[in-house]
Amino acid sequence: MDSTWSRISVNNITLDKGTPINLYYLAEGAANVVFKISSKRSISTVDKDSGKHGTSTDGNILRFDRRLEGKLLRLRKDLPSIAPVIESHRHFEEQIEPLFPPGSLVEQLPCKTSTDFLKKANDQLREIEADGLRPNKRHGVYLAEDEPYAMAVTSMLADFKHASCEFKPKWLTQSPSAPHRSKRCRTCALRAMRQIKDHRPPQSGDFCPLTLLGDDEEVLSSTLNSILSGSRGAAPLVVPDLVRQLRPYFQGNRLIRLLHDLQLQKDPHGILKADPSDLDFMTAMTLRDCTMFLKIPKHDDTEGQLEVRLGDLDLKTPDGDKAAYWRNTEQQLIDGGWYTATETTTIENPGARCLLSRSEQ
Repeated sequence: MDSTWSRISVNNITLDKGTPINLYYLAEGAANVVFKISSKRSISTVDKDSGKHGTSTDGNILRFDRRLEGKLLRLRKDLPSIAPVIESHRHFEEQIEPLFPPGSLVEQLPCKTSTDFLKKANDQLREIEADGLRPNKRHGVYLAEDEPYAMAVTSMLADFKHASCEFKPKWLTQSPSAPHRSKRCRTCALRAMRQIKDHRPPQSGDFCPLTLLGDDEEVLSSTLNSILSGSRGAAPLVVPDLVRQLRPYFQGNRLIRLLHDLQLQKDPHGILKADPSDLDFMTAMTLRDCTMFLKIPKHDDTEGQLEVRLGDLDLKTPDGDKAAYWRNTEQQLIDGGWYTATETTTIENPGARCLLSRSEQ
């Protein structure tokens, strides 16, 4: 029997009828919706810790297991480009988890689920959508009600001792397909193109991923300030204190360096030459879109410890025309001069924060 199926069998946690729980909508991305779970029997619709909107699952319930304490619930959306939970988890166990030291990743605990439970969760999504509490760009897409598994994941939410922050390191190495003497890295080139073509204004959380690997303390502090200022979990008044606490960690950050090395190792030739169905290439694309979660002590003298984990490591497959999208995007960046900063635009120097352009000044 395959190791993933064995583990799920051993877990024996089922989202079904049993003890009532509440689901609180926290966030969602392109592939999943994340809920906070509570074993309380109250029908309160607002979670007192997060302030998030929620409703009781009433008849659709979870036999609450201690292994779910401190976890969030991640449910897969019903989209053809998203791999089934069991496939993503198999990839996580066999291809991702062995690459990193223990404690570096958001833990994943597969749970069996039921159509009734997922229908109830979808009802809640529709209610949140109707109340204007769901992002407009996520409207109309709901959970896959025929998905037999859900995933319980480590909660990296803030608490009374910790602030929280999350960000995507994105491409920590230049694209192997980029032209020589490029003035923008892959992430900054794509951001510049989108700012012009899609009329996207610069965001407070924008930063160049390459700055996370440098030795310049001032540049690193500026990057951390951008990350924290753009994060939902850090209050503006405490950002300078958090930057001071995080800077020593990132100056010797082996996890970021390891992520950089793995991205290059798994895709040394670039999107235009790679076989999109190659497992190493899919792993590289997965690592280029993961999230770094941080729980940061609010004060220097707190007993709380800095906790840093990587998550959002679902397998990036070429299904659903993704391969064509990846290649077309890369070709646009090259042909349009976005890597070399030779694009035709009336906007002065979009994406000017890239470390590659700074190094030439």
